[in-house]
Amino acid sequence: MRITTVVALVCLFFAFQACTKEEPYLPERVAQLVGTWQLVEPDSSYKVTLQLSLDTANPPNDVTPFKANGQAAVNSYDGFLSAAVDGLMIFVRLGSTEIAGSPTVTQFEQAYFDNLRSVVRFEVIDKNRLRLYHGGQKPGVLVYKKIN
Repeated sequence: MRITTVVALVCLFFAFQACTKEEPYLPERVAQLVGTWQLVEPDSSYKVTLQLSLDTANPPNDVTPFKANGQAAVNSYDGFLSAAVDGLMIFVRLGSTEIAGSPTVTQFEQAYFDNLRSVVRFEVIDKNRLRLYHGGQKPGVLVYKKIN
């Protein structure tokens, strides 16, 4: 009876150990994305920002979820994205206000939003420079500088 009890206790111990969750780990490369970024390339006469914050309701598990928001030429926008330590990035939802602007502003904003929706990879150049590589009709790179 004692051996059976000991075996049962050992099995319970290992079962509880297996059920405990690991603390979410945020890799440094991904953590560097947090902050407010300003678009510097392609060159724009508009102050376009992108603010990234951790989506704390969804802790990281292989990929890290972020909340995104910012200001385009006229409209503000928000959404969600996921980033992985290997540089993979994807916007899973992006929406914006619908304030009217000149045809030039509207065209610029639409192109910017299309580029964000087609982002596939990120690269943190240094603590103050971020590149977002996008596909879409005109593949390219959005380059940001950190402002906060």
